[in-house]
Amino acid sequence: MENPPHLYATDAGDGRKPHGWQGYAWALAAASIATLLATPLASHLDLANIVMLYTFAVVVIAFRFGKGAAVAAAVLNVAAFDFFFVPPQFSFAVADAQYLLTLTVMLAIGLVIAHLAARLKQEATAATLREQRAHDLYEMARLLSAALADEQINGAAEQFFARSFGAKVVLMVRDHAGNLSIPGIADLLTIDGLDMAVAGRVFEDDGATGTVVAGSLRYVPLKAPMRTRGVLLVAPADASVFEDPDQQRQLETVAVLIAIALERVHFVTVAREATVQMEGERLRSDLLALLSHDLRTPLTAILGSAESLQLGATHLTRDQSALIDGIRDQARCTSDLVENILAMARLESGAVRLSREWQSLEEIIGSAIQARASALAAHRVEVSLPVDLPLVECDATLIERVLVNLLENAAKYTPPGSAIYIRACVEGNEVRVSVADRGAGVPRGRESAIFGKFVRANKSAEVPGLGLGLAICRTIVEAHSGRIWVENLPSGGANFAFTLPRGNPPPFELEPPEQP
Repeated sequence: MENPPHLYATDAGDGRKPHGWQGYAWALAAASIATLLATPLASHLDLANIVMLYTFAVVVIAFRFGKGAAVAAAVLNVAAFDFFFVPPQFSFAVADAQYLLTLTVMLAIGLVIAHLAARLKQEATAATLREQRAHDLYEMARLLSAALADEQINGAAEQFFARSFGAKVVLMVRDHAGNLSIPGIADLLTIDGLDMAVAGRVFEDDGATGTVVAGSLRYVPLKAPMRTRGVLLVAPADASVFEDPDQQRQLETVAVLIAIALERVHFVTVAREATVQMEGERLRSDLLALLSHDLRTPLTAILGSAESLQLGATHLTRDQSALIDGIRDQARCTSDLVENILAMARLESGAVRLSREWQSLEEIIGSAIQARASALAAHRVEVSLPVDLPLVECDATLIERVLVNLLENAAKYTPPGSAIYIRACVEGNEVRVSVADRGAGVPRGRESAIFGKFVRANKSAEVPGLGLGLAICRTIVEAHSGRIWVENLPSGGANFAFTLPRGNPPPFELEPPEQP
């Protein structure tokens, strides 16, 4: 069975609100009981001791019912003492003037006792409330620290507000799209006056407006250190429960705890997703590397056998030569795919270290063209390099791989007989190299996407490839602190360009002539 809600009351100051007329009835009863007890003792005790008995009655009423009832008890006790015990008895007249001082001091002491007792009770009640609030906040923080999902935070909030304030809550949090959403299942129909427009305005203001009160509902922004994580809707059963400043501070403190918990869960989720993604990428790279490594040996054997047949056989028919050419070309194409997979796996694993040296781009471009001579046989390659093209500090093998992939890509996606243009120039602190073709170009809007892994501009089965060539180019160029991009030419075709830092090449020094 659940514990009943303990509402944070602040009415312990005068005692009239929780007990009403009962306090005054008990004040009259206390005066009567003190009189009945003092009557048989009057012949044995001095009147000063009778006064103490009445004073004790005031103390009891003050501690039990508060200040108002204690004041009434003090007045009634003075009247009863004067009527029953001060000569002449059974009359409010005072024969001896010294009893006037006694009655006055008795009334003053009663009023002081009433005030001090009521104040002490109020402070004790406030201390109890503070202790209860601290306990509730501790329990709330404990539940939130163990929460791993928004639904658990929502459940902790519902439990806290139902127990502490007798209020219903709805937790609206920021989703992946940046909009307000409600985690889990929330019975919104039981909350009258719910306005999502107000909640959206509080959320969009990023907590600048603070808590917004609309009717009996309160829209509290959940502002975390990084950003606003949502809105907490509080629907109290009693609209006046949050009028006290302490209650409002308690609400704001809980809102901060919920916001921090939401932000922690968000970052935990992001970290977990990133870890899973990284692990998946690592496993996929390892698998591709293993498969590619096992494929290299048979592919090399097939390619070598095809070339040996082509060179050693002298009496082959046209069909047989065509078959051998097909085996050789397909083996070479598959071998290139395997090399790309291995290169990507090595680059992502960090196993490849740049061997930077001052290199001539003219030589690197010539080596790349020679390496893809068979693929470029059906195209016209035009190279335009300035005479004063400086040396570039780079890894010649990797930059040659970039040019090889760009040339192969241009050869695959352009019709036979078309031209491929290679240009290089100096632009500020960079050296720019471009490979342009006269093909169909890149689909609009995919200029950046085609540099991703396993992404191809043309998914036709007639064009072989896995979509790794451009991804390898981007990884290599970015490792050299450069940039790579593609743009469609106005006259048709695509222009792939990349840059490398120009740097400061060492001065060229002539060797001294040999002495005879």
